[in-house]
Parts: sequence; structure tokens; C-alpha cells
Amino acid sequence: MKHTIYILLFLLLIFNSCTEKPAVNNGLPQILLQKSTDILPISSFVENLNYLELKVNEANIEFGDILNIKEIDGNLIILQRRAREISFIRFKKTGDFINTIVSNNEGRGKIKNPLDIISYQKDFAVLAEDGIYVVGKDGDFKTKLINANMPGSQFFESKGQFFVVNDVPGYGLYTVYSPDKTPKNIKLPEQRLRDLGRSNLAVSANKNIKLVSSYNDTVFAYEKNTFTPEYLIESDGYPSFAKIWQNTVNKDDMEILRYINNTHHSKIKSYFENSNYIFLTYWLGSHQTTALINKSTWETLYFAEAVNNIDGGIWDNPSFLSQKNELYIPITAYKVGGHKISDKRHKEFEKVQLHIAASGNPVLMRCQLK
Repeated sequence: MKHTIYILLFLLLIFNSCTEKPAVNNGLPQILLQKSTDILPISSFVENLNYLELKVNEANIEFGDILNIKEIDGNLIILQRRAREISFIRFKKTGDFINTIVSNNEGRGKIKNPLDIISYQKDFAVLAEDGIYVVGKDGDFKTKLINANMPGSQFFESKGQFFVVNDVPGYGLYTVYSPDKTPKNIKLPEQRLRDLGRSNLAVSANKNIKLVSSYNDTVFAYEKNTFTPEYLIESDGYPSFAKIWQNTVNKDDMEILRYINNTHHSKIKSYFENSNYIFLTYWLGSHQTTALINKSTWETLYFAEAVNNIDGGIWDNPSFLSQKNELYIPITAYKVGGHKISDKRHKEFEKVQLHIAASGNPVLMRCQLK
């Protein structure tokens, strides 16, 4: 019996030593922003990949740079900018064009500066710089629900209220707007100061909402009509943007800009999360690092660059993490055509290059995480 107990204790010790666990502070897991200079092959964290062609030329529509990707009601909604035109365009999962929902330039759903879009009742709600609008699935403008200058560029709706994530300091993490209440008067700073702080709203599935703000070193989860702390963020050797912002209280606008630009600090650039993974890119001083966290083991991969060794193709900045563990990476036809395959063992990407050169369509690379 004693031998059996010793063996079990020994196996338990080995298991615990091989399992990565997050550091815990104040009862919360800790995300460590750690500097890395590693160059990783994407096969170390990507199982397979494919390419989704957005068939815009077949639909005779002009298309520019992809700014954001969302999945709503089983379709892909692409926020794109071409010259001065900004629009939300809806595609099927096959890449076929459905319709332009909102544009600041033309169409029935014309809105001056659209920033974000969500499903709302049987329509879409659109966040813009000057308020919140309702637009039909067919692109028809319906009404303006909220008339106010917006303090952020991302939002969601819960129980008839709209939560706009703040990009400006001094008003907390978010501002709540309701169609039947007078909007809160937000005093926006000048554009250069407003651009300093950015928030990230990670939404996977309908109720899985996470908020990351430059002005707070915590990841918050939305539940029961409020945000609660879920992870703490700790920088390795650098003060966070939130910490150095606390030192700007008595400074004027120019002093704030000068102080922040001259002080090396950490800041999250993009944050995605679903039920299984956290994928984030951040700056430590002038150095950019990416971290991929497996939430079941808390094992973390850090890398400065990634190389596509699966088919010899491109790796670029992800724009969306689906609930199916797919990273969506937008690639322009220009980048596809100009890419030189350095790994001669892989020729698969050449087929994509030839096809896109003929069609001129943009492409979404979908990477299935392991």
C-alpha cells in the first residue's frame, strides 16, 4: 500500500511540474507581457490553413484595405477603407458578396463615419462618431437611436442598453447609452491625445465579452450586467501605459504627448479571446511581441515573428479569432502577388498567387489553431 501511495505522489509531482500554470495575484490569473525575439514556424501553433477569396470583382464593387472582421449571424462583416470611403460589407462564408450594409460615401445606409457594427433585434446597430444608428439587413437606413459624440470605436448591446468602450481617459472603462435617456455629455480631448489610448473588445459567441483598456492593467469579463476583473496584466520590465498615464495628471497636452512618447512602456496593440485561446500582440518599448495562451493549460508561446512553413505563404496581423479557433488574417492581392517563397520545400502558395493575380480579389487566410 505504501509503495502505491509513493508512486501516486511521484506521478502527481511529475504532472504538476509539466503543466504550465498562470501566476496568481489577488486571486486572479496573470497575463505576463514578456519580450521575445524568437522567430517561430507557424506549424508550432497552427494545425492547418486555407484561403477565403472575397469575390468583390465579380460583384463589381470597389474594395480597399481591410480594417476589421466580424462574424454576425453566420456571415462575415468586413470593415474596409478605400481612399475616403469607409464601409461595412457583408459576405457569405464562401466569400460571395451579399451587400453593402453601411457606407459613408454612398447607398441607402449612408452614415458619416461608421466605426463598429453589431446585430440588433432584426437589424444592425452601427456605432459612428456622432451616435448610434439602426440599419436594416438590406442596407436601408432606419433611424438614429443615440445622438452624441462617442468616446470609443467599439460597442455591444445588452438588455436594451449600448455599452461603448472608452478610448478616452477620465470616464471609466465604458459609457452606457439608452435610447430613452439623455446621453451623457463626454468632453473629448484633441485627436492626438485621443489616439494615445485604445481599448480592445474581444467578442466570441454571443455572451463571451472581454474588455481590455489602455487605462487599466486588467482584463474584464462582462456578466450579470457589469464587468468583473478576470486577468491581471503584468509587463516584464516596463511600466504599463496605465501606470505612466497616472503621472500625467498635472501636465498640459503637449507635456503629456512628450512624456508618453519619451517614456518606454508596455501597451497592448490587439487582443482576441475565445473559449480556448487568448491571442494578443503588444509593445514593450519599441519592440513588438505576440503571445498565444492556451487557456486549458495556460501554456504561453511568445514570438517576435512568425514564418509560414506550412505552404510557404504569408503571415500577417490577425483581425479576428473565431469560436472555432480560426485566426482570420486579411491579405491584399498586392501582398499575395509580391510574396516570394523563401522555403523551396513548399510550392503550394504559388497556386494561390496565380489565382489571385487573375482575379485581383482580396483574401482572408484562415489558420486553425492546434
